[in-house]
Amino acid sequence: MKKVIISILIIASIVGCKKYEGNESAAQMENKAATDIEISNAANPKVEGKVFKSNALIEMKVADVMKNAQEIEQNAIDLKGFVLNSELNNQTLDSDQVDISAEQIKKMEKIQQTNFIELKVPANQLREHVKFALGKGIIIDHILINNEEMTFEKYENELKNEQNQSVKISKQIENKVKKALINDGIDYATIAYKLSEEPHVVSTILPQSEIKVYREINLGYELKQSWQDGVYYFKSFIILIFKFLPTILSVLFLYFVIKYVLRRFKNREIKMKS
Repeated sequence: MKKVIISILIIASIVGCKKYEGNESAAQMENKAATDIEISNAANPKVEGKVFKSNALIEMKVADVMKNAQEIEQNAIDLKGFVLNSELNNQTLDSDQVDISAEQIKKMEKIQQTNFIELKVPANQLREHVKFALGKGIIIDHILINNEEMTFEKYENELKNEQNQSVKISKQIENKVKKALINDGIDYATIAYKLSEEPHVVSTILPQSEIKVYREINLGYELKQSWQDGVYYFKSFIILIFKFLPTILSVLFLYFVIKYVLRRFKNREIKMKS
């Protein structure tokens, strides 16, 4: 009996070790997948004697638009960058409503949430920031990294600034402003994001009386609701047809086959009688 118990304990410990190793291996693979995000060489180009102005555009699907947008913005700030614009948008893709009772109505809306962000990070941190942002994406729809060479503009403006004592004050100011803009474009990369998440349905319970009063005084609402109802019933009709289409086609096929067989049989009987 002792041998049996010892054998069971040994087998259990071996299985447990293998399971732990498997979990550890899976965790390592997941961690590696999260860190091994390849970024194009267009990020942070380094060529001796040349300077570049870098811009990036990233469109991707994320799990939580508000949360992931805040994380991306915070990462830019942590890298000594800053946010230029942030716009959250809720787009209603479809809507419907159901009467629950004489007092209440349930309104259902299919909504897709998007967030447009424009921010700047130090040019030498562009690769790190893009790598962090892509780690938040579920599906990467589009990536564009563009580099504009600013070598000539930079050196030309520096030469003008060296000789600005001989020109008018207005021209000196213009040269200084241009220099500041060129340096800003070179020192900071601009990244524009479009983050979106999968559409989801939001349900709201509303008082029936308020809806009825709103309908009575708002013709536009009635027309819009009638159009939406018409589109909904049309979609339902098309779906219903496609649902029963295989059955209808099968019945028609069987009908014509039986009709053809009976006709052949009848023709054969007529020939035999004649």
